[in-house]
Amino acid sequence: MSENDNVKEQEAAKPEESKLLDEPIKMKEIIYMMILSLEGKAWAYLDKVAHPETQKHLKDSGEAKTAIDAIDALYKIIEPMLEQADKKDIQVRLSNLRLNFAKE
Repeated sequence: MSENDNVKEQEAAKPEESKLLDEPIKMKEIIYMMILSLEGKAWAYLDKVAHPETQKHLKDSGEAKTAIDAIDALYKIIEPMLEQADKKDIQVRLSNLRLNFAKE
């Protein structure tokens, strides 16, 4: 058995250490992730992409509007905490969703 194999065995035998963060995730980041999740749902309900859960296409303007409105509300909460680039990113995402919604 080579020394390299021996090291690999020792590493495999060690219990996996917990991978903890140094600090808790800030609410700004959690809300940003929620915005991205809602954006995906909005595109699916606008029937621009397949729904992630079913891989089927289903258009539902009411659900799309709810997702877009939720993004807007969440954005207003975290806007003061965001860097200019992140503000622009969310604004562009919202604008694209709203334009596509208006076309429906």
